Amino acid sequence: MLSVISKRISGILYPPFLGIDISDLTIKFAKISKDREGINKKIDYFGEINIEKGLVSEGEIKKEKELIDILKNNLKDLRNKKISEKFVVASLPEEKSFVRIIQLPKLKPAEIASAVRWELEANIPLLVEQVYFDYEIINSPEIPLDHTDVLITAFPRLTVDSYISVIRSAGYYPLAIELESQAISRTVITNDLINDAVIIVDIGMTRTSFMVFGGGSIILTISIRLGGQDFNKAIAEKLGIPLEEAEKIKKEYGLNKNYKNGIMIEALIPLLPALVEEIRKQIWFYKDRAEHRHGGLKDISKIILVGGDANLIGLEKFLSISLKKPVITADPFVNVYGNPHKIVPPIPKNASLKYTTAIGLALRE
Repeated sequence: MLSVISKRISGILYPPFLGIDISDLTIKFAKISKDREGINKKIDYFGEINIEKGLVSEGEIKKEKELIDILKNNLKDLRNKKISEKFVVASLPEEKSFVRIIQLPKLKPAEIASAVRWELEANIPLLVEQVYFDYEIINSPEIPLDHTDVLITAFPRLTVDSYISVIRSAGYYPLAIELESQAISRTVITNDLINDAVIIVDIGMTRTSFMVFGGGSIILTISIRLGGQDFNKAIAEKLGIPLEEAEKIKKEYGLNKNYKNGIMIEALIPLLPALVEEIRKQIWFYKDRAEHRHGGLKDISKIILVGGDANLIGLEKFLSISLKKPVITADPFVNVYGNPHKIVPPIPKNASLKYTTAIGLALRE
């Protein structure tokens, strides 16, 4: 998806490159290389930079100069070594994307492009000339249908151009730019899941994104303004403590019912129904709109949690009970080191979840 954008800025062959994930409060990056045979992968380095609130807001770059300075001068790995790579693959914020399946009458391939443009005009709050878009026909040849299903991906031109401009001005060359959901699915979807239907839930500091994966690709994404910051605030207010201390307690105890007579559950439980309800909506969407595409799969097989706040102790169990479905926390290294891992990853799984997008970008081929 977004091949229109990728073709616009990419070369024919990828030199060594860095995966860069720019979000509202952080910049995360990772570099992956292969051995001489091109088979075994390893993470060369990765890192994270906290950025000042307001430089990026709800996925939009508000202060380009400041962000350029950070990218130009502050990208250092965990050993404090300055990054030397100049080629990058970067992500676009999920909350600015439009990813939908639309149904069209049976049309000739040449007629689909104009039909897609019409559907875009009818379904997004921007003119077609104001977005980059791509589409993919996703009908299964094994299942006869009286219509054509088309997966549309669109993104505002101003946002895309802003990210490209910042990256180039910082001295990097963008080989490709893609949605976070594309990178995340590349990180966590293994060969045994490629034909399944799953929902990936990315819980970050400022938002949570929900991605329906089926038939080998992302078919729907949606984001809500709920994340780790909201968890921290709820704990801080309940316990009467500073936000920094609340975050430490959140990481240590999560939904532990034994901590101070269950006060953590009292603080956090009011926020969690929003996650449950949104996941249920995506399950209903899949059943209602997409099941015929996936060879008869009629239900979501599992929920996969990613993102820095997917580590919340007890969240897997809470969601599994609420949804009556298997819920697992992703292994961001599974498509790097294999399953089981061929070597010990550089950091523990719980510390690696926040790098899921950056790792997926670095895995791009």
